[in-house]
Amino acid sequence: MSADLLAFFRARLDEDEAEARTVRWDGSNNRLDWHLPASATVDVGDDEFYTGDRTVAAHIARHDPARVLLEVEAKRRVLRAHDKWCEGRCEAKYPEGGFDAAHYWSIKSLAAVYADHPDYDESWRP
Repeated sequence: MSADLLAFFRARLDEDEAEARTVRWDGSNNRLDWHLPASATVDVGDDEFYTGDRTVAAHIARHDPARVLLEVEAKRRVLRAHDKWCEGRCEAKYPEGGFDAAHYWSIKSLAAVYADHPDYDESWRP
């Protein structure tokens, strides 16, 4: 697998993690509860943020920083599995396909979420 793709994907996960950690934490590293009351408002701790649209508020509440951190860690677990099983050479180890090729395509698919990033290489697209 392309070392550039792996580095790109890890960098985007690092950015996602850093951004999530800067958003609405209470200073003690405890997350604030994000929830959606019966309006177009997202409650974060003791603060309310009005969005003007319940569907937008629901989307924001659903993708709170705690969830982003869980998703980043899940993707890092996939990367660790890739590192363990593919040894950085998925397509060379089993060019006809199989388990290692599945890891290769999994990484390409997960990284494609960041296709709008200026450093994304179209050759990585699954």
